Amino acid sequence: MILGPQVKWYDGYLTLAEELGGRTDDASLRSAISRAYYYVYHLALVRAKANNFILNPDEGSHAQLWRLFRENPEPDCKQLALIAQRLKEKRVRADYELTFPRIKDEVPEVLKAASSFAQLLAQLPLRHPNQGSVRRQ
Repeated sequence: MILGPQVKWYDGYLTLAEELGGRTDDASLRSAISRAYYYVYHLALVRAKANNFILNPDEGSHAQLWRLFRENPEPDCKQLALIAQRLKEKRVRADYELTFPRIKDEVPEVLKAASSFAQLLAQLPLRHPNQGSVRRQ
């Protein structure tokens, strides 16, 4: 498949999440949640790196990225961090917990949250998130 100039490789994560979310087996539903989270993660990471975000190799990339959004003074960045944190918690449950009650009910909510994240990020001024705008303590 040849990708157009506007299509990024991680867009396939959301497409796959939607496909897997339409299945009924536990493994597919868990994978749908995981792929939806990683779609959001990569969207956010690409945006942050476009604003000169540099990961510290001594700390987990997910924690650093979501902290950047959470500590940004732009309210929409804070909202994006909240959505991402909820998705990450569900991804961890899907990947590591032996049972995930009502997973069939969770998947549509996760897919909707991932789409909402993408829409809100697209509306965010391109200069955000930016480490230079994070308040220092």
